[in-house]
Amino acid sequence: MQPLKIRVFRDPAAGVWVAESEDVPGLVTEAEGLERLLEKLQTMIPELWSLNRTGPRPPVRVKIEAELSLS
Repeated sequence: MQPLKIRVFRDPAAGVWVAESEDVPGLVTEAEGLERLLEKLQTMIPELWSLNRTGPRPPVRVKIEAELSLS
């Protein structure tokens, strides 16, 4: 099975980290810290699968693709 792709990036204007994914319908969330964002993903992904009745059965591999702009 291919890992789920989750895109994570920093929104400097809002001062938060954002996660979104085309592999998990409805997944868009944010948090002030990257660690907190990853914790939220562990809860949200299974909840969204349950609500949408989609997705693979556990265990599931997740690939986090992070973007960070440095100035």
